[in-house]
Amino acid sequence: MNTAMNIMSIQHQLVLAIGEETDLKKMIYQFLHLAGQCLNATNSHVFIMQDQQNTPVYQLTEEDSLQHFLSFPSRRDGINTLLSQNLEQLANQFFESDATSGIIEQSSGLYYVFKLGHFGVFIIERKSALSREIQSSLPPVINKLTNSCIASINYRTMLFEINMRKEVEEQIRYQATHDDLTGLYNRMEVQRCLTKAIEDTVTEKKTGYVLSINLMNFKNINDAIGYHVGDKVLRQVADRIKKSTDKKTTIAIFNGHEFILIIDHLPANKMKSQLIIGDIIAEIIHTIERPFELSEGSFSLSCFIGYERFTDNKKNAQDIIKNASIAMYEAFKKSKDKALAYKSIMSEQLNDHIRYTKEIKQALINNDFELHYQPQFDHLYNMVGAEALLRWNHPTRGYESPAVYIPIAEESDLIIDIGNYVLEQACRDIKRLRQRTLPAFFQQISINISAKQLAKRDFVSNVIGMVNKYQIPPSSLKIEITESIMMGNLERSIDGLNTLLKFGVTCAIDDFGTGYSSLAYLKRIPASLLKIDRSFVTDIHLDQSNKAIISMIIQLAKSVNMEVIAEGVEQEQEVSCLIELGCYQFQGYYFSRPITFNDLLKFKH
Repeated sequence: MNTAMNIMSIQHQLVLAIGEETDLKKMIYQFLHLAGQCLNATNSHVFIMQDQQNTPVYQLTEEDSLQHFLSFPSRRDGINTLLSQNLEQLANQFFESDATSGIIEQSSGLYYVFKLGHFGVFIIERKSALSREIQSSLPPVINKLTNSCIASINYRTMLFEINMRKEVEEQIRYQATHDDLTGLYNRMEVQRCLTKAIEDTVTEKKTGYVLSINLMNFKNINDAIGYHVGDKVLRQVADRIKKSTDKKTTIAIFNGHEFILIIDHLPANKMKSQLIIGDIIAEIIHTIERPFELSEGSFSLSCFIGYERFTDNKKNAQDIIKNASIAMYEAFKKSKDKALAYKSIMSEQLNDHIRYTKEIKQALINNDFELHYQPQFDHLYNMVGAEALLRWNHPTRGYESPAVYIPIAEESDLIIDIGNYVLEQACRDIKRLRQRTLPAFFQQISINISAKQLAKRDFVSNVIGMVNKYQIPPSSLKIEITESIMMGNLERSIDGLNTLLKFGVTCAIDDFGTGYSSLAYLKRIPASLLKIDRSFVTDIHLDQSNKAIISMIIQLAKSVNMEVIAEGVEQEQEVSCLIELGCYQFQGYYFSRPITFNDLLKFKH
């Protein structure tokens, strides 16, 4: 009776030692510790199948192997001291056998070996034999240990998979809400953050601002040096913005190089918040416009900032960001203002801009543009040429002012399409003029060239191709450029103009005196004519300053073998004064307003 009770007590204690512990190592340690006491073992060991990272596994693969997992009592010097090589071989040999339990006798003692399913081995070392009753009582305990080990391994695997899933989900969420290059928020996430910021601003009675920051000259770095350098610069810009703002500021990037900032913790008082945001903006501009020192060289950027203030929830996040971007665009257009606050009129102007852009595209398709010509005369009142002037005959509004649509076209590539139209139509009209027998004193038609046209690599070939297409003498076409449009790429512009001059197409410098006027500059430009700007011509007979300026321009032109023509001549007294100064060609309302091509045909006869 006592023996039976003793055996039941051993079983009970060993099962309790296994318990419900989910940590495999803790559970086995508790079991081995109590097994040593209850079974009077000198040592006890557990070998478990483990993968190449020494992690216990239940679902086995070819790479897994039976390895020592834990022993009791444990020693700091590990298994090599604690267990002999024979014991390791014993465990592996028994694991590969069909037996589920066994007794192995060696000189060092008795080894009671039990299989833990198909993934491990439990070994008890004793100096003497266990009673048969105790041996027969152990299989249920071993089964419990086996099942608990399986449960622990499965639990650990499940936790690992859950954590992995969470990590993957977090990574996916991060990628969905952040920019890969800079680690900043993207457009979708900044809108969510702003929606929350608007709510908090209303609740806490604070003031918030959204800043839109655009980098100028950044595209030049990408185009000239490479995207790898552009990426470095963007990362540094992001770091600089972080350092120039506090941790509460939300920073995002989208559209390549536009940064959006949410600053939503400012005082409700408008004047105080404006002073603070002004200081923040000044610091951001200062930090961005410092040179970027990279291994590829030193690079400088400029930036423009638009901002929108919010204190309530009358506007949604998308509209506030859009308004800040509109203000940034206005700052860029005006150039003199590095930062501008949004005003509702900006949206109206942008809508007009978008509408005009669409209408200009349609006008090119519908052939709504036409050329008018303003005749040019010499001092004997002979018509010596004419300037082609673009006119847009809108189907519902009639003739539109070039002052409205030309600046809009210049901001996009539409000015190139318009320029190509002017070039071809002028060549076509020159051919028609020549078919009507031109008088000897009528020399050429001049056309205006935009900066973007001149910068195109195929500009020269386009001009030559159009002249050849309509079989007109190259000398019958003159191109007009302003002083400023050449400054972006002076050397290439000069090379192109020299090529055209060799071909026979001449060049005039328009609006002379309003830009980069200098003798050194004039000597390099292959131009044959200077056009004196109308601002100097108006009332020249009454204005001694303008008279002196024009006299200087005429002398400057003579020094480089150029002719001059005065624009905007409207009075006879102006003509007389110009002739006295040595100017013998004129263009203006005194002689003729711009006229249609058909009227030009009649006019010259």
